[in-house]
Amino acid sequence: MDTTLPAPFNLSHIPGEIETTNKTLKLWYDTIQAAPAVEYLPSGISKETFTEIVKRFQDVLGEDAVILGDELRLSYGDPFSMNEDEAERRGSSCAIRPTTVEQIQTIVKIANEYKIPLWTVSRGKNLGYGGPVARIKGSVIVDLQNMNKVLDINDKYSYYTVEPGVSFFQLYQAIKDQKKNIWCSVPALGWGSVVGNALDRGWGYTPHGDHSNQICGIEAVLADGNLVRTGMGALKDSKSWPLFRGGYGPTYDQMFNQSNFGIVTKLTLWASPAPEGLMLCHVDVPEEHDLKDLVDILRELLLHDKIQNHPVIGNIIREICRRGPRSQWYDGPGSIPDSRLKELQKELGVGFWDAIFGLYGPKEIIEHNYKACQEAFKAIKGSVLTGTAYYPQGKKYLAADDVPYDLQAGVPSMAPLRTIEYRGLDGGHISFSPVLPSDGQDALDFYYVAKNRCAQYGFDFVAGLHLHLRHLTHINMIHFDRQSQEDKDAANNLFVDLVHDARRAGYGEYRAHVEHMDLVAEQYDFNECALMRLNEKIKDCLDPNGILSPGKQGIWPAVYRKARSPNLSNGEKGDAGNTAVEGISQPAELRSHI
Repeated sequence: MDTTLPAPFNLSHIPGEIETTNKTLKLWYDTIQAAPAVEYLPSGISKETFTEIVKRFQDVLGEDAVILGDELRLSYGDPFSMNEDEAERRGSSCAIRPTTVEQIQTIVKIANEYKIPLWTVSRGKNLGYGGPVARIKGSVIVDLQNMNKVLDINDKYSYYTVEPGVSFFQLYQAIKDQKKNIWCSVPALGWGSVVGNALDRGWGYTPHGDHSNQICGIEAVLADGNLVRTGMGALKDSKSWPLFRGGYGPTYDQMFNQSNFGIVTKLTLWASPAPEGLMLCHVDVPEEHDLKDLVDILRELLLHDKIQNHPVIGNIIREICRRGPRSQWYDGPGSIPDSRLKELQKELGVGFWDAIFGLYGPKEIIEHNYKACQEAFKAIKGSVLTGTAYYPQGKKYLAADDVPYDLQAGVPSMAPLRTIEYRGLDGGHISFSPVLPSDGQDALDFYYVAKNRCAQYGFDFVAGLHLHLRHLTHINMIHFDRQSQEDKDAANNLFVDLVHDARRAGYGEYRAHVEHMDLVAEQYDFNECALMRLNEKIKDCLDPNGILSPGKQGIWPAVYRKARSPNLSNGEKGDAGNTAVEGISQPAELRSHI
């Protein structure tokens, strides 16, 4: 077997990150190489026919852009999969890397001819949500990483237009090279796609960090090969496509978020202009129940524009997760006891909860807003607020690299990748992310529910609560040891229980791992799942052969729906009494009966 590894990670500009990231990648590759090499075909396609399909792809893209064999296995598996039989569930037949819109149009034509499923990824780095893997075994992965042009960086209107293969590291460097007075907005890990993150409703940490709501204009290839532009882009040679979302008549930017209605080939994001100053703020509060007041105070500061970006709230578990493996702090069974957490607070000199946020603008505004924050946090006994200010030297605006490696300045990083070592050196995670009102009592009440459910399975509640003006994304990072199937099974079962806990409380997730897309979609049950029925009508109209990312966000084309049971809730549908469509993975307890 060819054991040549894919090209090593080399994007980061921060000292040491390239080396540590490649060590982690090596662990993932070693695990994949240890497994048997198996080739998978699209459902209903013979090996001879697939050879013909591959040859057609190679004629369009070039041989190097059609990925098979060992590189396919290494580059297109989910490193954080929780399934022992992951490849049998979701092994892909090949991956293809187009570079032009015309190539994508030809690809969908071929897929329609053979009725083979395509699964589109921008860069495939959506870790904790499935990475680059498809819902359907034998899918062809359409990887857009080679469509990586930064098309426009405009600091007059403060936006950038990019292709889907552009990473946050690449965009950050382009802004720096072009000396633009604009800040990139970056999520926790900088190797992902700017476009992919926005389409999946991800976020960054600058004032324009709510990425999906900053989209202004999308170009997409539909399943029939038609190329469309949304908003003002529908006007040929439009001069205002990146400036006005509405266009004329209905607008469809949000239709391509978390959907399988088209392949997005470029988009524009509005971004934060470089400010005249930045103060990085941090607040600690000492007691577990202080979460209620912390959320309420931060919400009021946000609503009255004292804080310009969205605060991120963590607990002491999140703090120790950043500092090293769990065994360094507690090596007993089950979740870390409350008594030990109190000891750790004293040992580390930290609160039970903390929050980070930024103040942006000229010095006099920052100082005014900081005083307002100081006054507000006096309401929490024992709270400690600190702020570190940065101002431009000899110029009007602050450059992102004037701030030492901080996400709130739009500086991409790979540092958070180390937190996956929390439950084992070779670790992984799945993210549970329900959306709550930005209300302190609601946040505290559901925290106790989720904390207790985590403890039931022997896990700690690792909080990353993202507070926006009117909602709170109540993220719990469920870490597991990738070398322990028992640990992974427990994490999987915990996630399912948490989804049901959230639903009973009136909440749903905004985002889901490929394993649980159906489960999460089923929670949106108003009027007998009327929204999903609408999604299915749109899907069947735009993509009658069901070739584009079937099953994404639970949206199945008609050809797959006919063979699926409507009442199972485990993320991978099937029924012992029904005939399964080949290629749709079945639950282990059902496969033996089919």
